[in-house]
Amino acid sequence: MPTVWWSLADLGVHFRRSQVAMVVAAPGVGKSAFTLNLAIRSGAKGIYMSADSDEVTQAFRAAAILTGDPVAEIENAYKAGKGEKYDKALKEFTNVWFDFDASPNLLHIEEEVTAYAYMYGRWPEIVVLDNLVNVFDESGGEGFVGQESTMAFLTELARKTEAQVTVLHHVVGDAESGDQPLKLKDVRGKITKLQTLVIGLAYTEDFLTSGRPLGAYVLKNRSGKADAAGGLSVTLQADLDRMMITDLAEKPGAGGVPDDVWDDFKRDFIETMQ
Repeated sequence: MPTVWWSLADLGVHFRRSQVAMVVAAPGVGKSAFTLNLAIRSGAKGIYMSADSDEVTQAFRAAAILTGDPVAEIENAYKAGKGEKYDKALKEFTNVWFDFDASPNLLHIEEEVTAYAYMYGRWPEIVVLDNLVNVFDESGGEGFVGQESTMAFLTELARKTEAQVTVLHHVVGDAESGDQPLKLKDVRGKITKLQTLVIGLAYTEDFLTSGRPLGAYVLKNRSGKADAAGGLSVTLQADLDRMMITDLAEKPGAGGVPDDVWDDFKRDFIETMQ
């Protein structure tokens, strides 16, 4: 996937197609903001399944990321009947298809992805599930069993469609405070076996004038470095007034990867294997 945070990429952390990533955090820390930044700023085309947040909330958040304006300013503009600027920004942003079913089951997710493929003639490049606990397991599984079943389904979905699948999830215990380093064992239900990447988010003790620093802990990473004990992290800047989560500093020459890198990689790999 095109790079959104170069500080994570420098650690070998990449959101890769055909794989499942998980973003975990306490409520209110910013995991939805983090993943919405990934979906919008990567330029990827796909689906954001927003079971945890309603349409108006996500519209305000997306408009903030697209324009750089504060969410409160956007809401006030709509209340005053002056939301034309944000209507335009949202209408022009066509990369991501949003779904707002509050309790999707696995069949609904599969049908949504299939409908996307019929509509655009291609599989989505990214699928976001926000979040895991909202999924209804029609097979009757509850808690850990149901969530393991969902993760197995998402893993198969990623392989079948070659999409990058990101699922959001909660933490437990003292980690629910949201202000201490996260460990892999803090993931609710210990649902950590099938995904290739697990990123934990928690606020640091420092403050910046433009936002509170957000620690991104690399808890699992099959393609690079990780530390299940929370010893490997980068600090990002979280300006949740504008729903922006960014690197602390810009990296000269950083601009992600070309949009066609996936197709080029597959072509070169196939040629090598022949």
